[in-house]
Amino acid sequence: MRVRRVLGGAVAGAALLLGGIAVPAAQAGTADASAVTCGNAYWPHNPNDGRLGSVRKTGGAAAHTGPYGDCTTVGIVADGTTVRYDCYVVNDYGNTWTWVRTQGGSSLGWIYDAYLSGNGASEPC
Repeated sequence: MRVRRVLGGAVAGAALLLGGIAVPAAQAGTADASAVTCGNAYWPHNPNDGRLGSVRKTGGAAAHTGPYGDCTTVGIVADGTTVRYDCYVVNDYGNTWTWVRTQGGSSLGWIYDAYLSGNGASEPC
């Protein structure tokens, strides 16, 4: 069992929810945009975990292109939506983020672990 340090950083946003997955919306960031590295469109990672979990955030959780609140938001995943965990990373602020997919395997993006059941993936990327 791993221990994760979560330093905080809430994300806020709104979107039109469509079947648990949302269309992109404007997103408030959690850090100075120049201080984050969003990498390529979907940060390199491996599907090391494979467990199912769910979003646990009223109003839904933002899915990002990288493990930072300032990375591009690709959608909002509705509270209670079941997702598949690939793996987690620890960003430069000490926050952990998990790459999630739909149950069917379609990629969604990085979600802040505080918004996921079981605090997200248990396997590192």
